[in-house]
Amino acid sequence: MRSVSASSPRLVWHGADGRIELSGRVFDNWVAKGANLLVDELDASDETAVAFDLPVHWKTLALAFACWQVGAVVVLDSDSDRDTDDRDPDDRGGRGGAADVIGGGDIILSSRAVPGIEPPRQLVCVALGSLAMRWDGPLPPGAIDFAAEVRSHGDVFFGSAADSGDAPLVSVGGRLVTGAELLDSVTLPAAGGVSAHPATVLLEPGSGPLRALAVAIAVWQDEGTLVIVDEGVPVTESMMAGERITCRLGPA
Repeated sequence: MRSVSASSPRLVWHGADGRIELSGRVFDNWVAKGANLLVDELDASDETAVAFDLPVHWKTLALAFACWQVGAVVVLDSDSDRDTDDRDPDDRGGRGGAADVIGGGDIILSSRAVPGIEPPRQLVCVALGSLAMRWDGPLPPGAIDFAAEVRSHGDVFFGSAADSGDAPLVSVGGRLVTGAELLDSVTLPAAGGVSAHPATVLLEPGSGPLRALAVAIAVWQDEGTLVIVDEGVPVTESMMAGERITCRLGPA
């Protein structure tokens, strides 16, 4: 993302707090900052399981790629590859199995102040406001405030880059999924019968984190732009035209 059209938009987020656009360079900066935080403050490595108690969000994507940059495995609950219509109505973003997810991580990334996380396991509280400078409210004892800490870390990751192709990138209910399997799970449709390159792909609201990660890999390998929309934010004709969407993908 730094070497090919680095200033072009690669990730666009439409949330309750408005629209955020990240170029390839800016997204890569966030990934590097997250990777440096994971290594420098949390001792993450290729032996580390990082549990995601987070909904689909641009920060979720940046943190997942940060985990992969250091070789860590992203742990999701077993509902993350199912349409949210099949889940309990109180679940948001595949978090119905949060207790199982949290139990499977050496590091827990959560948008909630999860109590009772005992050392050596570590909790990182992630404020989802796009411009949030710190966690809103008291932190549990020993927890790290992602928004407050991440900006002090470098924009470049100087550790050893992990080879993600055949490596297990995600653990879903104990099932390991490789980068190649994630990529193979997504087919980017042609726009109007003609393949658009690079594509601008809208991921429909209601998609789970696993689907979002797979689509991100497919879109960015093709040098395209991914547009994700928070649940509750309507996808309007104005949004579609403004983002120049070439294709739409729903939950798998």
